[in-house]
Amino acid sequence: MPSRLITEQNEFDDFCARIREAGIVGFDTEFVSEFYFQPKLCLLQFALPDESHLVDPFEVEDLSAGWSIMADQTTTIVCHGGREELRFCLRYAGAPPGKFVDVQVAEGLLSRGFPVSYKNLVAKVMNVKVHSSETRTNWEHRPLTQRQVDYAVEDVSFLLEIWNRQQKSLKKQGRMAWAEAEFDRMVADVSREQDREGWRKLPGVQGLRPRDQAVARALYHWRINTAQKLDKPPRTVFRDDMLMEVAKRQPATLHELNMTRGMQRKDYQRFGTDLLDSVQAALDLPEEDLPKPDRAKAYPASDDALSRLLSLALSNRCAEMSVSMSLVGNAADVENLVHWHIHHRQSAKHLPKLLQGWRGEVCGTLLSDVLDGKLTLRVADPRSDAPLRFEPYKPS
Repeated sequence: MPSRLITEQNEFDDFCARIREAGIVGFDTEFVSEFYFQPKLCLLQFALPDESHLVDPFEVEDLSAGWSIMADQTTTIVCHGGREELRFCLRYAGAPPGKFVDVQVAEGLLSRGFPVSYKNLVAKVMNVKVHSSETRTNWEHRPLTQRQVDYAVEDVSFLLEIWNRQQKSLKKQGRMAWAEAEFDRMVADVSREQDREGWRKLPGVQGLRPRDQAVARALYHWRINTAQKLDKPPRTVFRDDMLMEVAKRQPATLHELNMTRGMQRKDYQRFGTDLLDSVQAALDLPEEDLPKPDRAKAYPASDDALSRLLSLALSNRCAEMSVSMSLVGNAADVENLVHWHIHHRQSAKHLPKLLQGWRGEVCGTLLSDVLDGKLTLRVADPRSDAPLRFEPYKPS
């Protein structure tokens, strides 16, 4: 399959025309994220059925034709673990792909191997060994070495054939609709990232009082804005543990602020006034503007045993159906189902994740019947990948 590094605008525009004609493209990116507020795009990789090419964004100034294709409703974009590719598309095209495929997700619906690395997926599906020696390379450095170019081409060149083979398996097993729904969920999940309250993920913030949470929230937003101005990762501007310590201590003066261990760093000293202003602004908020309690509250201890039982049932069912449990649901999803079933089933407007769509097909009835006491559990074959049997309960 021919390939080359595209560095000229006219070559890129011509290649984009061929992508539109093909209607499908394998897509990957290389980037550097350690030193910048947002990952810096360093290389784009594209694969068509009969050619693969790299595009150097440092040389090709106008990539709008490519991003336009990424976000249209006619071209299928095939990625592996494509969350960062979705983020780049949202950033530069202003919209997500209209037709998005992730072969890592697709494999999770065909086997228990999710998430599977690109190297292992190629070996499994294509029976080809690919090299992964450049995963820690500096993609910002120019000129690119031949090893970097070869790795980058290899990282995208198998995507379309992998998806072609996966499609056949998904259709044969009646799971194509599952895959399409999960691709859409992934796109929606990444698209909603900007709307989430990131400050609620700060370590220990859920244990604070609302007023203290307001201070943590104000400091978090100050850090985001400052990091964006400096084009640095937020945690390198001001560490999480320092942010939380200031939120708890709530200093009113520079002297009080500097009594916080760690504040003596020179790069922190320049932020002193800004930190104090953020703290005071949060302390001045009226009660109605304080953070509302997070919906994710601790569940009753009685739910814990049921969650453990349902996790066993879910694991066994996923093994029976050869689908990845980590894709179907996690411990929090199981806990949410248990809590909903016991406390909110009659009044809740929305079904838990494990009862929705294809997940409901996989495990919804089983898990509900377990909670309703309609099934009994026994070990049928301890050597099997799915050793448990859930059978109808028959009162004696």
